[in-house]
Amino acid sequence: MKVDNWNILLESTADGLTTATVLEVPDCQISDETKQGAVEKVQQLLQKRLAKAEIIQIPVPIQPVTPESPLMKFAGIFQDDPDFLEIMKEIRAEMDS
Repeated sequence: MKVDNWNILLESTADGLTTATVLEVPDCQISDETKQGAVEKVQQLLQKRLAKAEIIQIPVPIQPVTPESPLMKFAGIFQDDPDFLEIMKEIRAEMDS
């Protein structure tokens, strides 16, 4: 038998109970008077649920995230402008003074 590890969130409630929630299946939740009892009950609940279920994987195309700056779309737009180099020289001269 294959064993998978599941993440369980344990929370103490105001009425003194412990609530156990399977993080991967948020609606799989149970409360008990003790922490150990909550863990055992949520484990049983999850086993029952998985006994009637099937887990499959499906491919989903994901648009690649481009790490470049949004300003890069403007890179090179002045490459054919004959006045650009002259303007840049003037800007640099003003910055240096």
